[in-house]
Amino acid sequence: MGTDFGRGFRTGIGDRKGALGDKCVLDSQPASDTVVVPSAQTRMSPPTTPDMASLPQSRQTSTEHASEVAPEIVVWTGDMEVESDSAAESDDQSSVVGDAEEETPQVDDSALLHTIDATVESFPSSLADLSDLSSIPSTDSSKATTPTPVEAESLQDQIVDEQPPTRPSSHQQSPSHNEAERYNFNIRPKSSIPTDISSSRYASECIAAAESSRLNPYALHPEEYLLLRHHISYAQVTTYLNIRNGILRLWMKHPWIGVTRLEAVGCANARWFDAASVCYDWLVRRGYINYGCVQVSEPAVDENGAPVVRRQKTIAIIGAGISGLGCARQLEGLFTQYADRFRERGEPPPRVVVLEGRSRVGGRVYSREFKTKPKEPMSDFKNKRHTAEMGGMIITGFERGNPINILLRGQLSLPYHALTADTTIYDSNGKPVDPVRDQLVEKLYNDCLDRVSEYKHKNQPAKLIEGRRDLIEEGRDSPGDGSKTMIQAEEAAAAQPDAPPVAQQNVPAKVNMIPVSSDKLTGRVHTEPGTPATIKASEKAKLMGWTLRDHSAEGDNIDLTQAVNEEGATLGSVLDSAISQYKQMVGLNAQDHRLINWHIANLEYSNATGLHNLSLPLWDIDAGNEWEGSHTMVVGGYQSVARGLVHCPTSLDLKSKFPVKSISYHVGEGMPSAAIECEDGSVVDADAVVCTIPLGVLKQNNIAFNPPLPPWKTDVVKRLGFGILNKVVLVYDKVFWENDRHIFGVLRDSTNRHSTSQKDYATNRGRFFQWFNVSNTTGLPCLIALMAGEAGFDTEHSSNDSLIAEATEVLRRVFGSDVPYPVEAMVTRWGSDRFARGSYSSAAPGMQPEDYDVMARPVGNLFFAGEHTIGTHPATVHGAYLSGLRAASEVLETLIGPIEVPTPLILPRDSVLLRKRKEPTKDPRRAKLEAYEQELLSHIHSKLGERPVRPNKVAANAYILYSKALFDVARKKCEENRKPGKAGRAVPNEVRIMTSKMWKEATPEERKPYEDQAMEQRRGHADAVQAWSRDVEKWDLEAASLRAEYQRDHPPAPGLGEVARESSHKHRRARVSYAEDRDSEGEM
Repeated sequence: MGTDFGRGFRTGIGDRKGALGDKCVLDSQPASDTVVVPSAQTRMSPPTTPDMASLPQSRQTSTEHASEVAPEIVVWTGDMEVESDSAAESDDQSSVVGDAEEETPQVDDSALLHTIDATVESFPSSLADLSDLSSIPSTDSSKATTPTPVEAESLQDQIVDEQPPTRPSSHQQSPSHNEAERYNFNIRPKSSIPTDISSSRYASECIAAAESSRLNPYALHPEEYLLLRHHISYAQVTTYLNIRNGILRLWMKHPWIGVTRLEAVGCANARWFDAASVCYDWLVRRGYINYGCVQVSEPAVDENGAPVVRRQKTIAIIGAGISGLGCARQLEGLFTQYADRFRERGEPPPRVVVLEGRSRVGGRVYSREFKTKPKEPMSDFKNKRHTAEMGGMIITGFERGNPINILLRGQLSLPYHALTADTTIYDSNGKPVDPVRDQLVEKLYNDCLDRVSEYKHKNQPAKLIEGRRDLIEEGRDSPGDGSKTMIQAEEAAAAQPDAPPVAQQNVPAKVNMIPVSSDKLTGRVHTEPGTPATIKASEKAKLMGWTLRDHSAEGDNIDLTQAVNEEGATLGSVLDSAISQYKQMVGLNAQDHRLINWHIANLEYSNATGLHNLSLPLWDIDAGNEWEGSHTMVVGGYQSVARGLVHCPTSLDLKSKFPVKSISYHVGEGMPSAAIECEDGSVVDADAVVCTIPLGVLKQNNIAFNPPLPPWKTDVVKRLGFGILNKVVLVYDKVFWENDRHIFGVLRDSTNRHSTSQKDYATNRGRFFQWFNVSNTTGLPCLIALMAGEAGFDTEHSSNDSLIAEATEVLRRVFGSDVPYPVEAMVTRWGSDRFARGSYSSAAPGMQPEDYDVMARPVGNLFFAGEHTIGTHPATVHGAYLSGLRAASEVLETLIGPIEVPTPLILPRDSVLLRKRKEPTKDPRRAKLEAYEQELLSHIHSKLGERPVRPNKVAANAYILYSKALFDVARKKCEENRKPGKAGRAVPNEVRIMTSKMWKEATPEERKPYEDQAMEQRRGHADAVQAWSRDVEKWDLEAASLRAEYQRDHPPAPGLGEVARESSHKHRRARVSYAEDRDSEGEM
C-alpha cells in the first residue's frame, strides 16, 4: 500500500506555467474539437475563480494559532534560536531563544468569497442522425428499489447492528413492476455527436474519456451490470457502452461546466433515450461526471409542482479535509441537479454545512507558509505563497482516471511541477554509491518481494460483461438486439447440466500481482500480472549478476514456509527471512544491507509504519489501481486544491474552530435526526452526518457516539493500522545540493555499523534516508527530509535541536563541512496532532480483506468517508476525495431513493412514443444545405476520388519484434523453470515477463537485427507520411478549385448561403481538452 499523503499523499516533469493568476482559465492550452449540442444547454467557458494561493490571510494572534493549528509544526526563526518544543522535551537545550508559540498566519478559510460570473460561449452546429438500431423490450423491472435495511433498535444506550449492513445502492436492488416515470426529451437523436470528425476519431475520443474516468470502455462496471441486467441483452451492451463513453467524452471536453441530461441523451438514438438518461443518472450520482469545482444547472421548475411546505433538511460534514470538502462540494452539486425531486415533495434542496476543528481547511494536506521570503522572487511566484508540504505532497500521475486531474488542471488550473526519479544515493560516509551495485541490490530486493508476494491475498474479480471491441473502436452500435436479457441468458445457462451458477458466470480468474520495481519518489511497489518465484533463487541470483558463494549449490532455493507459518508472521518478518536466506547464498556485505534497508525504508515511507506492522497477505491490497503519468507537485501548495473546493464555484457553508465532542445519530424506524456537539457546548442539528474524522482520532475514542458504534464498526477501527510519517523541512539562503535533481538518498548505518543482521537496521534506516529538493514548488532553497518507519514515531519525542543537528550532520557528510544551519526549519509531529493522531492508514496484522469496505458502510444516518474507507486507493489524497464522492452518493440515495429504470428500457420499434421522438426537428434550410453539400462532395469525389488516407502507424519497436520472434523460446523457458507440481502451459503474462528479461540480458549483437528492422520500418513509415502529405496537399488544392467551380455553376438556393456562413462561424471556434495533453519533458 502506498500514499501520496506522505509523499505528499502519492505524484511527472516540467512546470505548467501561467494558469492561476486571478482566475482559472484553460485558454493557454492547444485547441481541440468542441462538442456541439444545438438543442441542449450551451457549454460554457471555464468559470472565473479566485487565486487559491493569494486569498486574504487571517490576522489571528499567535496564541490562537497555537491552540488550533497542529502542534506538531515548529517554526524556526531566522536567528535559529529555538526553545524546546512542548511535544518533544529534551535535556539538550538550544543555545539561543526563539518564540515557541509563534506561527505563520494562515488563511481564514471561513471567509466568504464571491466569484465572477463566467461568460457563455455557444458552439451549435448542424448534426445528422445516425442509424436507428433495433432493441428488445424488457419483460422485467421498471424501477429499482432500495433493499430493506438491517433492522436495529434505536435505544439511546444500546449498541446497534450486530452485522455490517450491505451498502444501499441502486446496483443491488431487485426489480419491481411499478412503471417509472419517463422524461420528455425535446432533442434530436444523436445531436451530441459531432459530424465534422470521423466515426473512428470520435470513438477513440470516447474510449480515452472512459479510460480517463476509471472505467473500462469495453465492459460494464459491476454496478452498471446489476442496474441493467434485467433490461438489456448481451448484444445491446455495445450500444450502451457507446452511449456511456460518449457522455464521458462530453464531460472530459469541458470539465468546468456540468453535462446536462439533454446533452447526455443526445448521445443516443430515439429508442435509447431512456437508457442514456439512466446512464446519466448513474454517472452523475457515482461521481464520474459533474464533480469538483463545476457549474451545474438546476432542472426547470414545474410551475404546477408541489408548494414548498416542508422544512429544509441539513447534511453535516465533519472535517474539512479533502474527503469532507469533496463530499460537501459533491452534495451541493447533486442537490442542485436533483432539485426538482425535492420540490416535487414540497421541500427545498437540503443545506450542506461543513464542521472543522482547525482554523484552516485541508486536514492532512497542509501547505505551511514560510516566514522567510526570497531575496529575489522567482517570476513564477508572483503573488503566490511560499509554502512547504507538511502532509500530502505528491500527485502520482494524472492519467487513467485520477480525479485530481480534473480538479487541478481542468477546473482550478493550478500550476504544477513534474518530478524525476533520477536519484543519487550516498553511503553513510557521504560518498556516492556505485550505481551498478545499487541496481544489483535493488534487483535482489525486488526478487525478495516477489517471493513474499506468493502469500498475498488475491481479490476475487467482479463479473466482466464486455461489448464488441471492434464495433466500439469503430464508433458503431450493435446491429442486433438479442432475444433475452442478460439475467435471462444467465439463468438459462445455469440451468444446463454441470453449468456454473449465475454468480460465477463471466467471472475472470484471480490474477497474481507480482512486484517488478519500486518507485523512489513514493516508495510505491509497481506490480504486474504474473506468477511469483518461477525461477529458483540460486539461478535467479546468477541471472541478476550475483556470484554464488562456494558452499551454494545450483539448485538452492528460498523456502519461506517456516517464516510464514510462525505465529504473528508479518511482511517484515517474512521479508527478513528471504533476505537472510539470500545472504547465505550470495554473501551480502554491510553496504549491501544498508542499500537493502534503504529500499525497505522507502516501503515503510509508503505505508507510514514499519514492515513488522504490516499484514503479510494484505500489505499491498490496492495493487493494480495506480495512475499513470509523471509524478507532480503543486506550485504554491497542494492545499490550494482544498481551498478551491471551499470557494469554487460558490463558497461552502464552513464552520471552522468547531472541535467535535459528540455525535448523536439515528438508527431504525422513525424520522432520522442527528446532532453534533462542539467542545464549547454549541450544537448543530442535522438530518444526516458524514464523518470524515481520521482513523487515528477514531482509535483514540475521544469523540462520543450516541448510540455507540456497533461492534462490526469498532472492530474494524481496531484492526486497521494507522501510522506516522514525519518530515523535517529546511530552508537555506542558497542551494548547495544538485538543484537539477528532485530527490537524493542517504544510507543509514545500523546500530552496529558493520552488521549484516536485519534486526540491527530497523531503528535507523528511515532517519533522514530520503531528501526532496522542493525549491521549484516553494520558491525558496528548500529541502524536505523524510522520517519513516520507527524514525517517524521517534520524531514525536525528539527535540528540535537534536533533529536539526542530525540533519545538518548528514548533509555535511554528503556536501562538505561548509553546509550551514538552515535559516528556517519546520518539524512535523502528526502523531501529536489531536485532529489527526497520525499520517495515514495501513494494513495491520490481523486486518481482514473487507475491512476498508466495512469501514465505509453507514450506520443509520451516519455515513463515513476518508482515506481509511476506500480499499482501492487507501492512504492517498485522491482516495480521500473519491471516498467523499461515494459518501455523497449514499446520502443522496437515502434522500431521494435509487435510480429509477423505466420498463421497457429500450422502446419497441412500433412504440407511439418512439415515433414522436423521431419526428424531425431540423431547420428545413439546414436540411437543404446538407443535401447541397453532399452533392458538392460527390462531384469532387467523382473527379478526384477519395481524399488520401494517412498511413497507419507501425509498431517499429525493436523489443516488440524481438518478443514476437522469440515467443515460443520464452514460453519453453517459463515451463522449464516451473516449480515442481506446477505443470501446465505458461500463461501469456509469464511469457511476456520472460521475454522482457531475455531482452534486458541480450547482447548488443543479439539486439542489432531487431533494432535494424525497427529502424527500417520507421524510415518506411516516415517516407510514406511524407508522400501522403504531398498527395493530400495536392488533393486539397484541387478540391478547393472544384468546389469554387461547382458553386459558380450551381449556386445554392437563396437563403442557404446565410445558413452556411452561420454554421461555419459556429464550427470555427474550438476549445481545449486539457485531458488530451501529455506531460512534456520540459516546461508545462
